[in-house]
Amino acid sequence: MTDDVVEAAMPSRFEWDDLRLLVALADEGSLRRAAARAGVSSATVLRRVAALEAACKGRLLDRGPDGATPTLLGQQVIDIARSMQAPVTELEHLVAERRGERSWVSVSVTQGLGVNWLVPQFQAFQDDHPLIGIDFRISNTVADILRFDSDLAIQMTPPTAADVVAVKLGRMHFELFASETYLKVHGRPASREALRKHRLIEQWDGHVSNGHLSNLLGPVRPIQIVAKVHGSCGAISAIENGIGIGALPNYSVAFGNKVVPLELPVTAYRDIWLTYRRETRHSPAVEQTIHWLKAIFDSRKWPWFKDEFRSAANLPATWR
Repeated sequence: MTDDVVEAAMPSRFEWDDLRLLVALADEGSLRRAAARAGVSSATVLRRVAALEAACKGRLLDRGPDGATPTLLGQQVIDIARSMQAPVTELEHLVAERRGERSWVSVSVTQGLGVNWLVPQFQAFQDDHPLIGIDFRISNTVADILRFDSDLAIQMTPPTAADVVAVKLGRMHFELFASETYLKVHGRPASREALRKHRLIEQWDGHVSNGHLSNLLGPVRPIQIVAKVHGSCGAISAIENGIGIGALPNYSVAFGNKVVPLELPVTAYRDIWLTYRRETRHSPAVEQTIHWLKAIFDSRKWPWFKDEFRSAANLPATWR
C-alpha cells in the first residue's frame, strides 16, 4: 500500500466522541469502567481509540494488566481534549437551544438526595422548562468536576481547585433512627449509654472517611454492628425493615421514609455544596438548572436544610 493510499484511509478529521472516549479511558484506567461511563461497549472504546491512534500516527495508551496509562503523545492529546471539552459542551447546548431541541444538563448527586429529593422535585422544573433535560448521575462517589464527570455536582465536601465554583445549598443533619418494629421488639434506648445494648447499622459512601454511624457516635463495639450498607437507600431499607438502629439525615421522615427518630442528643452535620466549573454557567440550560437547584434547597421553605439542627420529630411529617 502506498503512502497516498494510507493517508486516504486515515480519518480526515478528529471525531470529538473519540476524544471523549480517550479521556474517559485515561481517567478510569479500565476499559470496562470507561465503557460504562460513556454508555457504549468495550469494543466501541477500543475501535475508536484505535481510530485516534491512526489519525495521530502513534500509540496513545499503553495497555497492561493494571489498566491503561497514557503515553507521552497520549497525554498531550488528552490535555488538548480537556481544554476543548468546556467550549464544545457549551456549543452543544447552544445548538440544541437554537434548534428547539432538548438541551441536557448532567447533575451528579448523592443517592439519598438524588432519589428522595431531586428526582421527585423535577416534574415542576420540567413543566417550566420543557426543552431542558436533566441527566441524573446518582452515585455515592464524589464527582470530579474538573474531569468533566458532569456539568454540576451536589456533594458533601467542598472542592479545593481554584477553577471550581462552590455554592453552599444547605446543611444535612444526621441523627439516629429505628423502625417501629425494631422498637417494639428491642425497646427504645433512653440514653447514649443505653445504645450499647442495641443492634447497629453502618452506612458507607465516598463522602465520609468513616461510616455515617461512626461519625455520629465515634467508636462503637464491633459486635453491635449487624449490617454494613453502601449507600443511603440500602441503609434506609435496613432500618425500615427492623434490622437495627442507624444514622440518617433528619429529613428522612419528611421524605416519607418509615423510620422513627430516637431524639437522643447525638447529632452531626455535613454541608451540601453545589459545584461546577466557571465556564459551565455560560449555558442558559445550566444557568436555569442552577437556579432550580438553589430554589429546592431554600431552607425558608424546607426547614431541614437550615444550619440550625431540628430533630425529625419536630419537622413536617411529609413534604409531598
